Amino acid sequence: MQDEKQVRAQGRPRDPHLEERVFHAAMQLYASGGWQSLTFDAVARSAGVGKAALYRRWTGRGDLLTDALDAKWFEVSSIDTGTLKGDLQALAEMLFGKMTGEYGHTSFFLQADARKFEEVRSATTQYRNRLVREAMTIVHRGVNRNELPLYINPNLVMDVIVGAISNHLATTPPEKMDQMIAEAPQYIEQLVALVLAGQAK
Repeated sequence: MQDEKQVRAQGRPRDPHLEERVFHAAMQLYASGGWQSLTFDAVARSAGVGKAALYRRWTGRGDLLTDALDAKWFEVSSIDTGTLKGDLQALAEMLFGKMTGEYGHTSFFLQADARKFEEVRSATTQYRNRLVREAMTIVHRGVNRNELPLYINPNLVMDVIVGAISNHLATTPPEKMDQMIAEAPQYIEQLVALVLAGQAK
């Protein structure tokens, strides 16, 4: 009898995988339709959790989107191979992999929704700023190791890497996507070589 009372008092055990399921559901929904598709009702159904569990953890959709991006989208801070070439290749591989993966349309919707919805803009500003700082760190490390000249424009380096990959993906016809993905290693190697050659001292 005492054991039964203890079980009732403790309530349902904490689900250790709840956040993982919620973040996956949130990213899938957002990548499929942007801000208008990311509702607590839809996330709860997709993740198999109650809405009350969501509201206990996140005050609104903006907070959930921010945490989902932190958990599932770009993580530039993890890149540090010891060389600029290695860092740029790792960055390009991460971009390519994420943007051709199951959450691939996230970048498109983030850009569009940040212009249309103040809540999205406010929720993702800190995340975007952190990514920019971390990307700039890659270039500054290259300068400190004398792999780049002091006068280099870090923004330009990142613009070329990110812009080239984004354009490459956007302009590839659907029927050639599999071929493009298969040829990604060669494309990334050539892209990084082009950037480094253009910035040589």
